[in-house]
Amino acid sequence: MKRMLVSLVLLSISHFVQAQLPKLGTVANAGQLVTQLVNAIKPTSFTSAFAGAKQGILGKAQKISSAADLAGTVSSLVGYIKPDMFKTGGTAKSLLDMSSKVKTMAEGASLLKSFEGGLKPEALTGSWSSMRTGWLSALNQIK
Repeated sequence: MKRMLVSLVLLSISHFVQAQLPKLGTVANAGQLVTQLVNAIKPTSFTSAFAGAKQGILGKAQKISSAADLAGTVSSLVGYIKPDMFKTGGTAKSLLDMSSKVKTMAEGASLLKSFEGGLKPEALTGSWSSMRTGWLSALNQIK
C-alpha cells in the first residue's frame, strides 16, 4: 500500500513538472523561456519604466526567431532591472557586453542563463525555485 501511494505521488509530481516545460526543439521556445523568467521576476525588481514596456517586451519575446532577437530581448530586460537586484559581481554592463557578441541560439541561451543566474534570489518569486530546474533543462536544449 505504501509503495502504491509513493508511486502515485511520484507520478503526479512528474506529470506536474512535465506540464511546466515548454515543448523543446524549436527556436520559438526561447520566447516561452523568456516569458517564464519575466513572469518569475518580482514586479518590485523592475524599474518603474518597465510597467509601460512589459507588453512590448513580452510580445517581442513571443516572436524570437534568431539569436539576435533573443539577445535583444534579454538586453531590453537587463535595462529594466534595478541595479541592486543583481548579485555582487554581476552587472548589467557585463550582460550587455555579452549580448552584443551573441551569434548563435546556444550563445543566446547562455546569455539568458547568465541573466537569470545574475539576479539575487530576492528578485524572483518564491515559485521560481520549483520551476527553475525544468526551465534550465529546457534552456539547455536550445541550440
